[in-house]
Amino acid sequence: MGAVFANQIRAAIAFVGDGTRDTFPFDFDVFDEGDVRISIDGTETDTGFHIALTPADQGGGGVVQFENPPANATTITIARQLHLRRLSAFDAMSIPRGDALERDLDFMTAALGDVDRALAGTLRFGADQADATSAELPVIEPGRALIWDEAGTGLANGPSGDDIAYASSKASQAQDAANRAEAAESRAENARASFERSTASAMLDLDFRSGDVLAWEDERRMPVIDAPVSRIMDIRETGSLVRLSSGAQLTLPVASLARNGVRFRVFNGDGTMVDITSASGDVIRPTNGGAEVTVYPLPTRGDMVDLICDGTRWFAAPIHETGPVIKLLRTNSQSIPAGGAFLVEWDQVIEDSHGLYDSGVHGVTGLPPGFYHVDIGVRLPITDQSVFTTLSLERFDGTDWSSHMQANDITATGSGAAHSLRLNGIARIGTTPGTGLRLRILHSDSQTREIGASDLLTWCHIHRIGG
Repeated sequence: MGAVFANQIRAAIAFVGDGTRDTFPFDFDVFDEGDVRISIDGTETDTGFHIALTPADQGGGGVVQFENPPANATTITIARQLHLRRLSAFDAMSIPRGDALERDLDFMTAALGDVDRALAGTLRFGADQADATSAELPVIEPGRALIWDEAGTGLANGPSGDDIAYASSKASQAQDAANRAEAAESRAENARASFERSTASAMLDLDFRSGDVLAWEDERRMPVIDAPVSRIMDIRETGSLVRLSSGAQLTLPVASLARNGVRFRVFNGDGTMVDITSASGDVIRPTNGGAEVTVYPLPTRGDMVDLICDGTRWFAAPIHETGPVIKLLRTNSQSIPAGGAFLVEWDQVIEDSHGLYDSGVHGVTGLPPGFYHVDIGVRLPITDQSVFTTLSLERFDGTDWSSHMQANDITATGSGAAHSLRLNGIARIGTTPGTGLRLRILHSDSQTREIGASDLLTWCHIHRIGG
C-alpha cells in the first residue's frame, strides 16, 4: 500500500446531490470505516449511510451508500480523518512481518500528509519574520482586544470595548469639528467673493486644475456653472446657478450638520432627460409634497429647482418661472433672401407675461436686468443643395443691436423633409435702458430659402432664471 499513499494528493472529495443518486465513491485510502467522515452542506453526520472499503490490492478507496438519496443541490463531502493509533504491536522477541511494518508506515505517511494539508490553511509567520517573534497568547483578560505588542514580537491584551467605543465617539466629534471648520472656510470664501463681486461689475474665475470656469455678473451675485456632463458639486460652490444639459446628472455633496443652508439653483437647459442625485444614504424631499427620493428628475426644458440642505437631507423647491416669460411661434412660412441675413418675424405670441413682445423689432424689449434662458428652434425645409446656416441672438444695449449668441449648422440634402436648427443658452441683460433680444438667420444659398410653415417647429422661448 505504500506506493499508493506516496502518490495520493487529496484526502477528500465532494459531490452535489440530485435527489436520486444514493451511491458516491471515493478514491483515497483509509484504514477502516471509522476514518471516513461524511458531511452534508457542511454539517457532519454519522447515520443514514453505509461504507464499503475497496481492498488495497484492488485500488483502495471505497463507496458511501446512503439509505435515502441526498436532496437535490445539497453538497456531500467525503473526507479522511485519522485518529492517532498503533495498527500493529511487537514484543521484544517477535520478528515483525513486512506487511505489518508497511501498513504502519502507510498510516504515519497518511497522518503526516493530513497534518501538512491542515497546516497549509493556518496562520503562520513568513520566511523573513524574526526568529524572536512568538504567537503565544497572553493571559486572558475578558472584553479586551488582542493586538501585537509595541516591539511587534508577540501578542498582548489591547483596549477594551468601552475604550474603543470612547475613541470612536471622539473621532466622530473630531470629524464634526472638521466639517464645521470646512463650512466656516466656505462661508469666509463666499463672503470675500461677495465683497469682490459687489465692488466690481463682473469677475471671471478660471480654475485650470479642475477645468472649471466660474463667471459672476453684477446682477446675479452668484456663480454661473454650465454642466453639459455629469458633475459632482462642492459645498464651496454654494449659491451657484447650474445649467444641466445633454442628459447630465448633478450629484449633491453629503448632507451634514455643518452644511446646513448650502444651496444650489439648477435648471434644465436643453430639454434632455437630466436629473439630480443625492450622495449615498441621503434623500431629496420635494417641498411640493412629493415622495422623498434619491434621484430628482428635471424632465422639462426650462424646469428649475432650488436644492437646500437642512443638515440631514436635501429639500427640492421647484421654481418653474421667475419674472418675464415670452413664448413666440412662427406658423406661416417666411422668405429669407439669397445669401442674406433676415430678422425672424413672430406671427403668434403664445405667452408674454409682461407685454414685452415688440413687433417693430420682431423681438422682445424692455427686459429687466438679469439672466435669461433662451431656447430657439427654426424649421428650414431641405433641398438637393446643402447650405450653411447661422442663427444669431442679437442683444440691444440701448444704442445698437449686436450678436450675443450664435449657433451654426449645415442643412441636410433631400426632398420632402425639413431640418431643425437649434440655439439655446443663457443670455445676460444689463442695466442699460431699452434692453431687448431678437433673432436673425443667415444662409449661404444663392436662392431664396424659406422658414417652413409649422405650428410647432419654429419657436422662441425666453424666461428669466434670476437677476
